[in-house]
Amino acid sequence: MPAFSTGTKLAACSGFLFPGAGHVVVGRISRGVWLFAWFAFFANAAAVAPIFAALGARVSPIGCAVAAGVIWLYAALDLLRILIWRHRKALEEKKREKFLSAFGYYLRGEYSRARAKLRAVLKLDRDDPDAHFHMAMTYKRDGMPRLAKKHFRKSLVLDPWRKWQEEVKRELRDA
Repeated sequence: MPAFSTGTKLAACSGFLFPGAGHVVVGRISRGVWLFAWFAFFANAAAVAPIFAALGARVSPIGCAVAAGVIWLYAALDLLRILIWRHRKALEEKKREKFLSAFGYYLRGEYSRARAKLRAVLKLDRDDPDAHFHMAMTYKRDGMPRLAKKHFRKSLVLDPWRKWQEEVKRELRDA
């Protein structure tokens, strides 16, 4: 797993301390401002509710505190959702980049270099059926049928759409 960036760490820390601050750090400024404003309103209302109650107003400090807590929880969970989505997107982009590089090596006949890149893809996502299939093809081209069969079988098991099914069965039959 790649390390989180400084901006992501800052967003997470600030977002869990002050609702809306993390949203501002990740670029969701209007949502962050609204979350912080509503949290501040209810937190302040909870703090000054006893003063209003002494003046005869019916303000529940517990209700205001609960509302502030709900807003804080929503902001924290929403920020967590955003950070996870961004992290997954970055991983997918890194995986795609390594896979395309491996495919280029494969097409040029540099099978050991292609395998090195495919290993990097499998390090990011060990259940990638395309990476296992192409890893098997590199082993087949280099005359290593035992390893090729292993990766062909793995790609067949992991592929939910069975897009390599016919080719894998043919390769396993021929090997």
